[in-house]
Amino acid sequence: MTDTTEPKPLGVCLVANVARETSHGEGGLEIREGLRHFAPGAKVWIAPPAWGDGGENVIVAGRHRGNSRRYIRIVIQSRFLENFRVKPVYSPALVRALTEAEPGEEHEFAARFLWPQEQAESWARSWNTPKMAAKVDGDRHRTHLVTDPPPLELHVDGVTHYLAHFSARGARYSPEPPPVEPSPTTG
Repeated sequence: MTDTTEPKPLGVCLVANVARETSHGEGGLEIREGLRHFAPGAKVWIAPPAWGDGGENVIVAGRHRGNSRRYIRIVIQSRFLENFRVKPVYSPALVRALTEAEPGEEHEFAARFLWPQEQAESWARSWNTPKMAAKVDGDRHRTHLVTDPPPLELHVDGVTHYLAHFSARGARYSPEPPPVEPSPTTG
């Protein structure tokens, strides 16, 4: 008699794909296919943020571009990733790659390097929402993140600011409302 039960997952993890095109260099003008260590579209498994930088840099494990058999673990910028989702983790080798645990130790490290389901889903939703930098007139020291395309109004510290300019480099908001066009007169 064979055992037909499915294996139990070790936990869940946030998963993404490496972007097809990534920008590098001064001003982001150098365009590459994928990353040095990962091919475009490669699936990577993301460890929970470790530095308190809001996930700008993340620890990932995935199969290296040159060797599809073994997992590698490196730190990359999350801006090079797309299509975030939550997946169960079944592979002890993957947990070892994420945690740098020795064989047999993966279970004690899994709880620390795998995600709580709700947190992983929240981060996936957040990272799948396009964002762009926004500046508010009179506030030179702070940059805000807004959706792309940006909203027409931005509320900061109880004050409503209005979209004044928007380009690929970001959005700028002003406390002045947009001009009102005169209504056409019929004659």
